Amino acid sequence: MGKGEQGRFDEIPDFDLKVSEGAEETVVEVRIPRAAEACYRLFSDASHLPKWLLVVGTVVVRKRDEQGRAREVDFMGSLQRASIGYTLAYEYDDATREVRWRHAGGSVRRLAGSARFTAEGPERCLLRYALASELPSQLPPWADELYRKRPAETVVLDFCEWVYGYEG
Repeated sequence: MGKGEQGRFDEIPDFDLKVSEGAEETVVEVRIPRAAEACYRLFSDASHLPKWLLVVGTVVVRKRDEQGRAREVDFMGSLQRASIGYTLAYEYDDATREVRWRHAGGSVRRLAGSARFTAEGPERCLLRYALASELPSQLPPWADELYRKRPAETVVLDFCEWVYGYEG
């Protein structure tokens, strides 16, 4: 990430981002000055996604688990000259504060990942975000160039910016 791109996060104390790119997935780790349980709860709430995930226009929850969390979600994403619809299936592990998702239908070739929030103190956590994604070659790229170039990193940065300012 260029220095200017992370510059918008200068106001977040102790902001520290690490990116590891592999052949199959990209892993991003970042420390967030918020409680792990609160971050996990906010990340797991599908109704919040369009507020912070900038390439998502709409979210429709098709199935919920016994705790009311989204199990299957339809998304409409914004591409440069089009929209893309896809469905993700979610699993939750409350003991480890981990959310996992995988492609369950729609126009995306592959989309799978996870987000784990590990407490590092009462008001600090480590987010480990892993993403594997692939759009069909005939579709235009994501509307936001940063999502096209570095989707995992951009998702994490957008979440961090939103959760740091969240007053809920």
